[in-house]
Amino acid sequence: MLLAVGACGESKTSSLTVYQDAPTLNPVDVGAPKNSPGDAYYFFADVREEPGGSVTGQVYGTKTMVKPAEPDDPDAEQRATSLYFVFGDSQDQIVVAGVPDYPPNDAQFAAGQPVLRAVLGGTGEYNGVTGQLTSTRNTDGTYKQEFSLTKL
Repeated sequence: MLLAVGACGESKTSSLTVYQDAPTLNPVDVGAPKNSPGDAYYFFADVREEPGGSVTGQVYGTKTMVKPAEPDDPDAEQRATSLYFVFGDSQDQIVVAGVPDYPPNDAQFAAGQPVLRAVLGGTGEYNGVTGQLTSTRNTDGTYKQEFSLTKL
């Protein structure tokens, strides 16, 4: 599951796919009742190398509403999202962030619609990585998480 590394001075692009269990979501409502900026979800889930396989890590995260849906686009609000993928002995981590669209009044984005976020970096085996994460939610609430990583 660890990223392959190029020779000294070479960058190496690699892919990593993990399968996330349906997350446990904990909502926090702040400010005005219902959806308002600052409302957040805190979440966590196990990740696996293959669907139904052994647990190989966890993902922890937050998603905070930063822009409510507007009258001209009532089906999308923006949430600042941070994800922390933790593997092995918790020393191998990948940090991800982005501001995807979410349906108002729904804790998760639509199933079958890939969402892109930036890979900010990592630790341990993932030290020095950049790239992007493509997250696709399945109809059962699980996710396919596909990393495209470059290690410098």
